Amino acid sequence: MPSPSAAPEEPAALGSRIVVEAGDILMRRGLTDHAPAALVHVIEAAKALEDFRLGHSTALERAEILLDRAIATFRHGTGEHDEAAWQTAAVHMVELWATRYSPARLTVFDPAPPPPSRLTPAHPLRLETVSREAHRHLLDAGRCLERTACGLGPMDTARGQHHMHEAARLLHDRFDGLSMPLWVLICRFCAEIHAESLRILKAPAPGAAG
Repeated sequence: MPSPSAAPEEPAALGSRIVVEAGDILMRRGLTDHAPAALVHVIEAAKALEDFRLGHSTALERAEILLDRAIATFRHGTGEHDEAAWQTAAVHMVELWATRYSPARLTVFDPAPPPPSRLTPAHPLRLETVSREAHRHLLDAGRCLERTACGLGPMDTARGQHHMHEAARLLHDRFDGLSMPLWVLICRFCAEIHAESLRILKAPAPGAAG
């Protein structure tokens, strides 16, 4: 459990490598500063999940192995170890990243990983199942960051950070084995993935007329 009296630059929880940072969420050290290799595992797991959805059934096992590697790397890098919380967070990261690979097709017809896979839509630890409201806040945060990057909404940086904080608060209520400062970094990471995916999906196709 995090210490409610923790001051800036103190550990967020017993044994944590995350320190409490005040102020602007986007100016804090990011999740990949603590576990840079985990992003590679998230990306590769998303690619394997896409391969499974394209009909390569053996790719599901690879996606699960890479998901395990991402979780282990996050746990080691942050010093916070709640397995269920990391499973919820890492699966959501993989799913968000995987959306980049499928804009050209109707994904409703894609095969779904069967139970007991952690990547099945019916798994009870899916973030959108754990807290639909937190899921909504994360998507809204990503939209705000994407608009900010495009120069479309000068107030969206503040709105995006509000959505990140609210998502973190809701998820910390559900999984307090990870500290609130770490949940904030996780939610920022998810929002940044979603924002970049939106930017990519909105970009004109190569060779398209300007």
